[in-house]
Amino acid sequence: MRVVGGAWRGRRLAAPRGVATRPTSDVVREAIFNVLASALAGRPSPDRHEQSAAVEPPERALVTGPLEGMAVLDLFAGSGALGIEALSRGAASCTFVERAPAAARALRDNLARVGARDDATCVRVDDYRRALKADAAGARLYNLVLVDAPYASYPTVEPELAGRLPAVLAAGAVVVVETARGQVVNLPLVETSVKLYGDTRVTFCSEV
Repeated sequence: MRVVGGAWRGRRLAAPRGVATRPTSDVVREAIFNVLASALAGRPSPDRHEQSAAVEPPERALVTGPLEGMAVLDLFAGSGALGIEALSRGAASCTFVERAPAAARALRDNLARVGARDDATCVRVDDYRRALKADAAGARLYNLVLVDAPYASYPTVEPELAGRLPAVLAAGAVVVVETARGQVVNLPLVETSVKLYGDTRVTFCSEV
């Protein structure tokens, strides 16, 4: 597994041991960010004043591009590959939420491998519901949310996401949800695109 684009392109990433974590493949990850690049092209960079102090971006992004300046939330982060890909492509910051300690250790190791800045990352070893509740209480807003829950758990996860995600979305935020191929996503957002890659379904949604 490696970073497929941006400033850290080609850097190797480690996957947590065991079968509990299913990292998004390089091919699917590249496809996701190609779709995002096309969808976000031409949008102005997020206004620094719209982002909370907890996710305030560093002085400059790693690279320029459609993700420049974005505050990203990587839910069910696992190895952190999706959030790291976003940082590599210019996102200003990423909060990683992963409750499994072994996966969180691999995630931190991957951040060290690529040389991610401490002030641009936050790793929270916590349940996604508590993390979203805390973000809402702290008025933390994100421009891009990446959701890659275990495929079998998504039907249980979706009602919680539907109730909690809107409170942490900045104006115009994009939400990307990875599920099993046959799992339709039904969130209180505008569905903008659906892509199928093998046994994976990726649903792109917008806050507006």
